[in-house]
Amino acid sequence: MPRLITFLILILLPVLSFSQERTILVPKPVAGTPFKINDTNDLFGQAYRWFIEGDYARGADSLRQLVEKAGVVLDKDAYYMVVANFTDAVSPIGIFHGSDNFFSRRMYGLQEDNLYYIYISRQREGKSFLSVLATAKNSPFAENLPLFLGLFTSLPIISAVEVKADDGNTTWVDVRRFDVPKAFQKFCDLSVIVKSELAAEKILAKTVFDNTSKERLSYGIATAITSANDVDLVVGNDGKITVRPKPNLDLAAFAVINLHLKPVDTKQPTLASSFHWLFGLRLSDVLEPIVGIGGGADLGMFGLHVFAGYSVEFAQKLKAGYDVGDVVASEVNPFKLKIRGKPRFGIEIKFP
Repeated sequence: MPRLITFLILILLPVLSFSQERTILVPKPVAGTPFKINDTNDLFGQAYRWFIEGDYARGADSLRQLVEKAGVVLDKDAYYMVVANFTDAVSPIGIFHGSDNFFSRRMYGLQEDNLYYIYISRQREGKSFLSVLATAKNSPFAENLPLFLGLFTSLPIISAVEVKADDGNTTWVDVRRFDVPKAFQKFCDLSVIVKSELAAEKILAKTVFDNTSKERLSYGIATAITSANDVDLVVGNDGKITVRPKPNLDLAAFAVINLHLKPVDTKQPTLASSFHWLFGLRLSDVLEPIVGIGGGADLGMFGLHVFAGYSVEFAQKLKAGYDVGDVVASEVNPFKLKIRGKPRFGIEIKFP
């Protein structure tokens, strides 16, 4: 079995090896931007007050209404990095995506054309300098799998609306769309810096968005018992064929890979997303694959799951002409393959 694990590592390492790729993403202005609107209901001022009062949900809702008043149709499946330049000292940066919290920094996988930048201001006609550094990264599963194996061996649609604006509440809404390269669509960090202009020393807003797609794969260590009572046939040091009973319940450890029934946010797992198919191999000199289904709770660094399944042991039985107690020469193999199934029940420590 250690040789098999080593072989898997040698096969997987070239596939999972990853060089960190980085690029600067430069968005293109959407036609008609920046939109100039007359904020007659002072939605921008309302948003400012809600933000300083700590009611960020109502503040973000006011900003959404203002953006929609500019003629921007927000796609619930797209990601909008939003900066509200209330003043140069108060310019919160957040995200519009479905019903997500404004200050969420999570993205769950991008497409080529579903990432936008929105800048809202009553200064400088809505002009701003934006710099976005994208750093590609591996998936949590692929990043940690070699270390796990090493435990067992030494190795939207947008349209402009023309509105006549007065000078009192003139608000500018700048909208830009990114073309996200394929290498950065599923897993990357987006480091964002926003300034009034490139030459300005003051940074208006700065943050890092974590783009990590939900995953279906995870891995773990499982221990399981069985209701089946078996014995092994072995050749002793004296050359005699003997019967070796298995321990009661045959407690065994397995290295397993899990296939979740629904995609999992690895940083915020839920009970509903914990249910999975389980596939693995026994950690012993006996080849014994296992398949099962399980689920459980997340405990922070790992998950604790229960499962039920079925394992298949590749054991051995005597060839015709041999019997228990016979003495055989060292070069003689008196056994042939015997496949036997076992119901298994147990617990799994699941990562990540």
